[in-house]
Amino acid sequence: MTALRTRGGLLAVAVAAALVVAIGLAAAGAFGGCDQPAKKVGRPSAAVSSTAHGVVAYVLAKTFATTVHPRAADTWGEIGAREFVFSAFQQYGYFPRTQEFLADATQGRVHSADIIAVKEGESAKRLIVGAHYDSAPIGEGYSDNATGTGLLLETAARIKSQVTPYTIVFVAFGAEEKGLLGSRYYVRTMNALERRATIGMIDLDAVAGGAELSVTSRFGGPTWLRDDALTAAKSLGIPLGTSPPGKGRPAGVSMAPSDDEPFALADIATATFTATDWTADETGLAATAEDGRLWHTRKDSVAYIDRTYPGRVRRQLADLSRLLETLLTSKLEKRP
Repeated sequence: MTALRTRGGLLAVAVAAALVVAIGLAAAGAFGGCDQPAKKVGRPSAAVSSTAHGVVAYVLAKTFATTVHPRAADTWGEIGAREFVFSAFQQYGYFPRTQEFLADATQGRVHSADIIAVKEGESAKRLIVGAHYDSAPIGEGYSDNATGTGLLLETAARIKSQVTPYTIVFVAFGAEEKGLLGSRYYVRTMNALERRATIGMIDLDAVAGGAELSVTSRFGGPTWLRDDALTAAKSLGIPLGTSPPGKGRPAGVSMAPSDDEPFALADIATATFTATDWTADETGLAATAEDGRLWHTRKDSVAYIDRTYPGRVRRQLADLSRLLETLLTSKLEKRP
């Protein structure tokens, strides 16, 4: 338990080791898709930008899932998860801050925290990119949501030294599984200036492992950010779909609980990326694969998913890494 409470302890070592392994494997050509030799660089974030897309996210997701689980809210596991994420942001040259909170949940008060890292852009307009780092008390939380956490961290590193039209705010949300407590707290504490400056929110929730990549907006909320993501994916040749119509739900939107919801309720455009099988679960309430549900089951583990669907997680993370880098370094087309 002591290692979990000590920044710079075993979890910080795990983060550093995961980064070294990822960059080393990429340089050795262990992952396909990298058409440039690895460059000699002095900063970890610069090293990430020289690897193939998705490599670091994949290694971090596997390390996170197998090293820190379960990560249920208000447990030592969640504290360890926070240390992992905080240390990774530091490794990539950010100055993260911890936003602690107490919130009411069904089973009582929950103590958790959001981890926030800011990348200044050419304008004060803000784009929030978030992923929850806690997990259900069963399984390793590999798909839900080590993959989203790994992608969040790789993206933060990849764009650290790039020019971005907007200021990018990366947020690792706590206590999502307890009722979106971290994202609700974050939105509630935004001041009027921050709300006006925020043009959109990208949610990374179980982004790999399920059958197909998809992006949705929130039911009743603005759709332009989702549409921009679909347009960008098409131009990059990335297979990205969206939800079909369901009971009381038009195509392209989700009614599933996720961290985009509090932002949409504040009239902020959202786009939620996930990997699921909409034909198997038309409500979109559970990530599914060909053999059934992954989320919140013992199947949500590195061993099961990578053995059952070899190469899937790595390919999906690679595609989304390319897409996110494109979106965050481009001027978006905001429409009514």
